[in-house]
Amino acid sequence: MNSDPFFTLPQDATWNACIGRQGDELHYLDGYIEAASELANAVIEKDMLIKRDTLVLPILYNARHAVELLLKFVTNQLVECGVLAHGHPANHNLQGHFDLLIRANIGDEKLRGNLDLLEPFIVSLTRIDDDGQELRYHLNREGEMSLKGESLANIAVIRASLKRLASIIDALKYRTIDFIDERHGSAHTDRCSRSDLIAITKMLPPLAEWNSDAFTIAREAIKKRFGLGSKHFSDALNVIKANRQMRGMLGEETALTSLADAKAIRVIEEWRKLHPPRDPNEEPAVVNGSDITFEDLMRDVPIRKAVMKTLLTELGDAEAAELEALYYLGRDGYLPEWLDAKVAQVKRKQAVERDLPEQLRHLIDKTNFLQCLQIGAKKAGRLALAAQLERL
Repeated sequence: MNSDPFFTLPQDATWNACIGRQGDELHYLDGYIEAASELANAVIEKDMLIKRDTLVLPILYNARHAVELLLKFVTNQLVECGVLAHGHPANHNLQGHFDLLIRANIGDEKLRGNLDLLEPFIVSLTRIDDDGQELRYHLNREGEMSLKGESLANIAVIRASLKRLASIIDALKYRTIDFIDERHGSAHTDRCSRSDLIAITKMLPPLAEWNSDAFTIAREAIKKRFGLGSKHFSDALNVIKANRQMRGMLGEETALTSLADAKAIRVIEEWRKLHPPRDPNEEPAVVNGSDITFEDLMRDVPIRKAVMKTLLTELGDAEAAELEALYYLGRDGYLPEWLDAKVAQVKRKQAVERDLPEQLRHLIDKTNFLQCLQIGAKKAGRLALAAQLERL
């Protein structure tokens, strides 16, 4: 039996590509817009004048198909998270898929803005190929010549437009992914995404000045920019006031359950004994593992023992749990409204492992511990703690 002409795998795996169960949904979307761009670049950069008339068709078709896949991806994601009640019929109607998203008036300024940027491409591609047939076949479903209303297309113009289109596709794709992730938290309303609420918070005066003229001016600007009525504006304010990060942006502290600011500072003071500050003008030294001697390791042991003894005396499980959750809030950037759930997760782990020394040892070994704790404290609304950490 002859080997499969397309799917035989040679011993050299250099050019093996992941497809099917090893692939990803977005590979289709990325692949078609990348193929369109690469073909347009090749025609011009390789001076392929003879192939202009043949390659322009797959260039435009790949671009059209990428847009279709983008619209279907965004729609399916929004249906899955409950923002849209239903999707569009499974067809190749670009305008129909686009209109569904526009009519939905999605509660996210960035998504709406990116859809507006996509509209000229929808209009152009729908005009020449409204059902995905004319760029693929010489004759359409009615047996008439495809693209009969057109006679010329300039590949240099197409290439420049593809660059803009690729940027819009990326922006819509990644904003959709982030929007869905944000919906898993509680910081959104029917009309405002978390991203919108952060932007609104930045437009508001400090919470202590909400009875001032500055608040009235900000309110009208916010309602106009985001198209909010009084109820939707009130809903946004209620979420903002209840959110750790947003309250902090408005100058209001949010307490932690167990970890006092003074305890967090003490941890950093002990951590500093293992990680003294480096001269900012000094280049970081490169240390090879083979150059570290047994004496170097032993020199660190008494300091480490003393630090661990102090921390185990001053910190309990609950305080260590919040300390760890704050560190990872700063390092990994999970949503601050998940902080309490993250603390609970650490506590469940503590109950199983029962090894507080190892938990603390893991934290104090982090060279970025101070930096990430400071970021985490600020996002968690512990403004005074964040300010103290910033000065250390």
